[in-house]
Amino acid sequence: MKNITKFLMALLCLGMIFTSCNKDNFDWDAYYRQQEEAIKREKARQDSLYKIQGPLLLEYAKQNFKNDAGQPNYVVDDSTKIVYQILNPGDKTSYTYKAQIGNGGYVITSPSATINFKGQLLNGTVFDQSKEGTPTNYSNLSPAIKKYGGSWYYAFIPKVISQDGRELKFNGLTTTGLVKGSKIRFVAPSYLGFDQTEYKDGSEKVTVSKDTPVVYTIEITAIGAATSN
Repeated sequence: MKNITKFLMALLCLGMIFTSCNKDNFDWDAYYRQQEEAIKREKARQDSLYKIQGPLLLEYAKQNFKNDAGQPNYVVDDSTKIVYQILNPGDKTSYTYKAQIGNGGYVITSPSATINFKGQLLNGTVFDQSKEGTPTNYSNLSPAIKKYGGSWYYAFIPKVISQDGRELKFNGLTTTGLVKGSKIRFVAPSYLGFDQTEYKDGSEKVTVSKDTPVVYTIEITAIGAATSN
């Protein structure tokens, strides 16, 4: 769960009020204590949810993520607890993920992507999907990640980016990240999906209740540099 903790820290830092942090009398020690306590509480909440949802994710994968011989074929990511299956690794030469200096260190540069996707509940109900024959295009993938949650972030990005003479660890699910031709399906705990928010904006007009695990199949038909902010 180490990278989840980093993810939480980043989100908490984004929530910091800029004006108050620039006051001469701002108590940084108290602020960091508050953030540490908030992270501990959030981790405890996620651990509690995973204790309930983890067996459900594994059972779903055993029943649905199989090879051509009908045998279970999946990977459990140790850090995120996402359970996934690579259906097609794609063309690793089609796109190389880059990082840039952001607040607190390196951050992934968001790509543009054209994708076919389907979102489901554990009972198989589809709640959102791209139109058949018409892939969804994102000129910048960031809004999609914000919409669908951390599971999309970890599905897309690579484990490590070699850049500036350094090995930058981002802890994505795959070595290269998703590239042209990649197809992946995964089931994720609720806190890497819609978390505590009820989702009603899918194409199928199905309501996804808060604290609900989600299943996605994503296929990349094109990927490149973002063309919008």
